[in-house]
Amino acid sequence: MGYDWIAGIVILISVVFLVAGVITLFRKNWFINWLRGSLGMVFVAVAVLFGLLAVNVFSYQQMQKEQDVATLSFEKSNRQTYEVTVSQPGGAEMRYEVRGDLWQIDARMIKWKGFLAGVGFAPGYKLDRLQGRYITLEQERSAERTVYALSEPDLGFDLWASIKKNAHWLSIVDATYGSATFLPMADGAIFSVSMGNSGLVARPLNDRADLALKEWE
Repeated sequence: MGYDWIAGIVILISVVFLVAGVITLFRKNWFINWLRGSLGMVFVAVAVLFGLLAVNVFSYQQMQKEQDVATLSFEKSNRQTYEVTVSQPGGAEMRYEVRGDLWQIDARMIKWKGFLAGVGFAPGYKLDRLQGRYITLEQERSAERTVYALSEPDLGFDLWASIKKNAHWLSIVDATYGSATFLPMADGAIFSVSMGNSGLVARPLNDRADLALKEWE
């Protein structure tokens, strides 16, 4: 089942509660006015909560086994400074200035378990951040660090964080964090990043990326 379907169901629930709340607030001859107002506000609050939940669900992409989630191209602009272009399968492309010798990309993952996994609820992911790192400990402590968010911040309700926080009693869903191993940055190098059940995997796509890996190892 696609995440657009899940978001659609949540939006429908939100609309039902919103309509119920508005009707309750404006209904005539309600014998206890304060109760009417309280009940109406509860319905509206629940509607807002489900609306925010729908926005969060819609921001995640469905994962079908292992699949490519990003391509990173590197262009050196200065000493230990690179212009990094992050291209996603949907066509989105962003450019970042990353400082350091190594790079890493992270993602948030939601995994369904038990019955929901059995009926076709596939894991979902959302790219989270891109960061640079220096090889030497001295520079890592003192030099300028660069970390960039790769997705918009959640609006009022963080679905992933809520699942993570309540993992002790949620038996149908799990929230995990996936990170690709730190890899070297090099002028002209191109890497692909794939998402699988175990997390993110980065692979070289051209000779320059292959050479950078061999020199680093």
